[in-house]
Order: sequence, then structure tokens, then C-alpha cells
Amino acid sequence: MNDVPFTITADLDLGTRVAPYVRDSGGEVTIVEGEVPDAIESDDMGTNFSVNSSQFLLNVPNGATYLVEGGERITYRRNGASDRDVALFLLGSAWGALCFQRGLVPLHASAVIHKGKVHAFTGQSGAGKSTLAAALAKRGLDFFTDDVLIIDPAQISDGAARCFAGQKDMKLWADALTLTGASKMGAVRDEPGFNKFFATPATSESAGSGNLASLSILKNENARRDRQPVEIEKLSGAVAIKRLRDSIYRMRFGVAIMGRQKLYSALAQLISAVHVQTFDRPLNKHAFPETTAAMRGWICDFGKSND
Repeated sequence: MNDVPFTITADLDLGTRVAPYVRDSGGEVTIVEGEVPDAIESDDMGTNFSVNSSQFLLNVPNGATYLVEGGERITYRRNGASDRDVALFLLGSAWGALCFQRGLVPLHASAVIHKGKVHAFTGQSGAGKSTLAAALAKRGLDFFTDDVLIIDPAQISDGAARCFAGQKDMKLWADALTLTGASKMGAVRDEPGFNKFFATPATSESAGSGNLASLSILKNENARRDRQPVEIEKLSGAVAIKRLRDSIYRMRFGVAIMGRQKLYSALAQLISAVHVQTFDRPLNKHAFPETTAAMRGWICDFGKSND
């Protein structure tokens, strides 16, 4: 059984983030520098992108331009950008569009794996997905993926949902490195003063795929409302779908490429096979050890209460 949902062959070094995907030749997806059009016919258009069912065009301000086509090819025009910056955005929005074109659903999520089961964390930007995954790795739960978790709707069955790691390196701000004990690698961007770094967590699982057991949507509402600050609440049905739709990586691209009905159908399949919940906790450093311990305890007890 494949450990990645597709393979790639690239003409530039993408680093270790997607190393399991890379092949010297014959990859299912080709990534190459070349000519990129200034515009495409679009079903949706933003300030720096255009997208239709088979093409996605991204113009990074003061950076590279990318064309993703048919789930099989990414062409980039460098525009003076360094390899590091070309790879950064290629493995972001362009990567998400590629997944949608291949019928896959990328979630904006980080995850750990424990006893063969993947436990993922999603939520709005800044909710602490990466930081929580790194902290749990320090506490003995193996890191699985950062930023992107890929779901193949064709591999969701009754009570089981196979998932794939989208990124095998972490990206953490400087203060999160100190908080989690992760080891700092290179800077994320070739930009002076940009204090976000690639990082290696304390423990990691080399496998690129696993069975998704739970999805926790991170919140920090209770502390602001002066209620019990740590709370785990199970979600199901339409409520779970509504909460998870915001966790789709680049939802707007997905709607244009796959269609809203197909995306929502995939989410319905997912919540029928996976435990979905909210995890409400205060976002402050003093409470972090306690809230991380609460999630670790829940994960370790998961098999006992859910088998």
C-alpha cells in the first residue's frame, strides 16, 4: 500500500518537507521551471490567483508565479525568487490546488500518531495547531504532519479513514520553539527579521500514512467567557460538517476545482468514520503545560473509551 497519495519529480530541491513524495524520475506529478501565462480563464479570481476546474494560477507578490494543471504538473516562473521561497509557496497554495485537482481533500491540520492511530488538530490560523503537535511530540506522542493533512475520499470506509502527511517538517515561530523543545532548522523565508523557522520535533513517525482516529477543532472561547477553560466536546452530523468546512485547506480553491457538493460529500464521509470534537483551551504560556497534558491524556485514553 502506498505511503503517499502521489509521487513527484522536481527540478529544484524541495527540502525534507515532502521527501517521501519525491522520485528521481517518473513521478506522477512533474514540477518544473518554465513559461507561465499571465492569466487563465477562471471560475473564481482573487487578488493574486485565478482558478478553474483544471487550472490554478498563483502570483506571489514580489515572488514566483505558479501554474498547476490537471493534477499532473506544476510550472513555476521564478521572478528572481530563491529556491527556498519558490518551494515555500509551491508547497502551500499550489500544493493544495494540486490535491484538489487529484480528487484529494487537504485539511489545514497538524497531527501526531499514537499506537497506529492519527490524531489531528485543526482550527483558524494562530490557533496553535503546530505548537500543540510539537509539544505532544516532546511528551512522547510521535509527530505525524504539520500544516497539511491529506484525505482521500476513495479510502474512507465504515469506521476507517486513511490519511496522508502533507508536510514532514514543522514550521514554528521562535517563541514556540522554546515552548515545545523542538530543534530549530533554517528560516522559513529568505527575509531579514522573519522569525519563523523549520523545526524538528522531539519524536517523529517516519510513516507518511495512517488511520485517522480523531479531529480536534481548537478553540479559545471559554477563557474569554469566564467558563471552565479546558473542555472537550464531541461533534456530529451537520454541526461537525459546519465546523470542519473551515478546516479545508484553501476551501475557495476546492469549491472551484472539485465543486461544493463533492467537498461536502467528502466531509460527510469523514465525520461518519472519525471522532470529531472541539478542544477549548486558553491560549497563554502559563496554562500551556496543563492544557497539553489534558489532550495527551485524552489521546492515550482514546482506545479504551472508543474501541
